[in-house]
Amino acid sequence: MARERILKKVRALLKDLNHFIPETISTWSEDIKVPLTFGNFIEETGLSPIDVLKKGSWSSWKARGFKQPLPSDSDLVQGQKALLRIALRTDPIVLKRIEKLQEDRASCNEKADIGLHYLLWAKTAKNAGISSTKESIERWRSNPTLAADASEIAQWRRSIASVPTRELSLNFPCNLRLHAAYGSAEVKAALGLATLLKSGPTGQGVLLNKKLKCYIHLITFRKDEKSFSPSTRYKDYPISLKKLHWQTPSNQAIDHSRTLDYLNFQERNYTVLFFARVEEREDGETAPSIFLGPAKEILSAEGDRPVSITWELEHDMPAELFEKAKAV
Repeated sequence: MARERILKKVRALLKDLNHFIPETISTWSEDIKVPLTFGNFIEETGLSPIDVLKKGSWSSWKARGFKQPLPSDSDLVQGQKALLRIALRTDPIVLKRIEKLQEDRASCNEKADIGLHYLLWAKTAKNAGISSTKESIERWRSNPTLAADASEIAQWRRSIASVPTRELSLNFPCNLRLHAAYGSAEVKAALGLATLLKSGPTGQGVLLNKKLKCYIHLITFRKDEKSFSPSTRYKDYPISLKKLHWQTPSNQAIDHSRTLDYLNFQERNYTVLFFARVEEREDGETAPSIFLGPAKEILSAEGDRPVSITWELEHDMPAELFEKAKAV
């Protein structure tokens, strides 16, 4: 069987992808009866998409397999990193947008496209040599193989979605979708904390947009000792699909102004949003966070420096995230 031959190759050559991937591509039409697309390649070989894209762009692998000239896109090195990020995102609207970026008629949304800019370039416009979101997208389109690869990867990622996402009605306009996965830069862009000129605050698990009266919590359930000091290894974990145990920073008292905002968030008209991931890295890459939506109420608040708070969420978190997180 063709699929059995492919899996046998995977087991025998997994440690040598530089040999296995081009060989599999070169014999694809003989062994496999479906078109050679990124999605079909991942499905048939069982390889990790991250492992594949770490070692080369999809077009680079195909060029090697068919013994053709390698891509010469001007932003190939930077763009290859973007392909990795795209492979980890799950917002179907964002993915559909990436699929269509090659088309001149692709619509523009200035606020959403700031997030798209950071997804593609991971740096401010100035550092990327770009002056506008329009120029950012045109720059991406000027890299033909990268744009084609991104389209295929986005299409594959959208086709394997296991968790439904949907729009939310918040106290302010927001294009983030419940239960979709985002990088921190995209979150900050969507919530008004990042612009093309400034990437916003870094290294913080709690962000505040004073104008929107919105607290944004970025939670990592399994905190690696290499990345989190003892003072930042907060005990954050899900109690149930709707209940979340969360701790303030270790120097934050029960009567701290921010703690009081939490305890009285409904009366003070604050929106409290949560984004969560199990680990900081996924297959060696920075893991995105799942948008869990807003808090509904506080069920309990105990202790001091840190304060342990049990939140009730407006919406159930995805069951697969809960199962992974509760095992931490």
